Amino acid sequence: MPTYEFICKVCGSHFEKHIAFDQNANQVICPNGHKQTRKIYSAPEIIYKGSGFYTTDNRSKKTVAAKNTK
Repeated sequence: MPTYEFICKVCGSHFEKHIAFDQNANQVICPNGHKQTRKIYSAPEIIYKGSGFYTTDNRSKKTVAAKNTK
């Protein structure tokens, strides 16, 4: 289940909630009991794994050598 961040429109409290994909995010209740909540959208977390990026990982040595001689 993904974790989403919410803010209460009544009391202003920020909280996180685990919500299943089949559950409606509009029915989340804040810890203080208020039903007027809003989901906060943010950029997804990006994790780079591996030794490098496109120029060092995916190209063949022949293509890199040809490019360097031009």
